[in-house]
Amino acid sequence: MINPLIRTPVTEEALEQVMELIHSGKVKVGERLPTETQLSSMLGISRSTAREVFITLQAQGFIEIKRGKGAFVIDSSDFYERKFIEWFQKNEIKIHQLLEVRMTIEPYSALIASQKITDDDIIELEKIQENFIQAIQAKKVEDMIALDEGFHLKIIKVCQNELLEFFYSNVIPVLQEYRRNVFSPPADPTLAIKPHYKIIQALKERDAQKTYDAMIDHIKASKTDVTGKIRKIVSSTKHNPN
Repeated sequence: MINPLIRTPVTEEALEQVMELIHSGKVKVGERLPTETQLSSMLGISRSTAREVFITLQAQGFIEIKRGKGAFVIDSSDFYERKFIEWFQKNEIKIHQLLEVRMTIEPYSALIASQKITDDDIIELEKIQENFIQAIQAKKVEDMIALDEGFHLKIIKVCQNELLEFFYSNVIPVLQEYRRNVFSPPADPTLAIKPHYKIIQALKERDAQKTYDAMIDHIKASKTDVTGKIRKIVSSTKHNPN
């Protein structure tokens, strides 16, 4: 049902494999996961590591541990929606400021990059995009974050401007938090795929205005996705208070 672990860190590997059981529907809502002993045997990990996996999954809202009965998969949608709203409400001003900074830096950087980009640079961007899609399909949020960051940072680097790269690098930590939320449920990371392709195509054509516009559209769409998701959750909560 699941494969023995090979790579490290062991706990993250174990989490990924158990999450795959849940996301794939092999263990459905209401059904019990393997016990700590069974999980230890299946994955070749210690009981303490298996216990850590269950504790983490419960904290993330995926399972409920019932004393003497085991760990059961639960509907995590409400948990993620509450978490998403809390993040937005707590950071609304910072999110707005971050998007303003991105709108200031990235479209013009993309414009510059369109005039300096090489065929090898484009091949690298296409490879990053391919890996990004694979990460989305595998629901690996941390990989999505790293690859999306790599996509946008690559465009900055193509500009060959050390000051621009230095300034953008100071925004990355804030962007990582933003990406972690917009790539996790209930947000939809697939919405970044098409805009990335449009940016790559514009860069291939070395079309400065088209590249500039594609990047602006991408950032605007990200903002629209976040605010739209918030409105949808709030509206749903009002209509279904229980």
